[in-house]
Amino acid sequence: MPETPATGGPALGVVGRGRLGTALLAACRADGTPVSLTASRGGGWQADAVPEVIVDASAPEAHDDVLDYCASHRVPLVACVSNLTDAQWASLAELATVVPVVRATNLSFAHYLQLRIAEFTAVLTRGPLGAAGTTVRERHPAGKAHRPSATALVLAETWTGASGRAVTDIADERAGLPVSEHELTHTWDGESLHVRHHVGSWAVPARGALTAARWARTAPPGLVTMRTVYDDLTARSTP
Repeated sequence: MPETPATGGPALGVVGRGRLGTALLAACRADGTPVSLTASRGGGWQADAVPEVIVDASAPEAHDDVLDYCASHRVPLVACVSNLTDAQWASLAELATVVPVVRATNLSFAHYLQLRIAEFTAVLTRGPLGAAGTTVRERHPAGKAHRPSATALVLAETWTGASGRAVTDIADERAGLPVSEHELTHTWDGESLHVRHHVGSWAVPARGALTAARWARTAPPGLVTMRTVYDDLTARSTP
């Protein structure tokens, strides 16, 4: 467990100028978090100084350059690119032997709560009284190519791991407004329970990325998920 972060945010490196990267830069400007490095496909790498943490919000094509930079400068990484190859995931795990790496499939705190609710529900529905059919539904705008989303798969895997039962379906939809919806539904005879998480602004994952970066700044080397970050931070704030 890292020490409690110092006052103020770390100097960040932001790789990628898509929707998340742009929202993250806006969040940094709003709260005064310094950005000492940026990188994008059109602008290349621009650095005033070595950042304390890098947030990678780019694409798989930039993965090797990001890992090389983090390894050579010993910079912690918040990795927000989900559609990596098996070889790239292996490289991420290798980097984590020398620096802290947060694998950020979903950056939202409410998604973390959704996973915790899924685990709680799984415990209470193991017996015949509570046994239900369980499904996952996810929705992203039409531009989202990766389907099912990594978040939907994590939600299904969390349910299966906690309950011992696989979900009966993962439905993916590509329509509507940004940013996303993820829903876990339990169905019994004549009733159903829906646990739905909706994100309507890219400011939400940007805040999560800043939280992860502050946490990673003082973390030891190792590969963790946002579950570890939020478990640690909620444990600190719980009496």
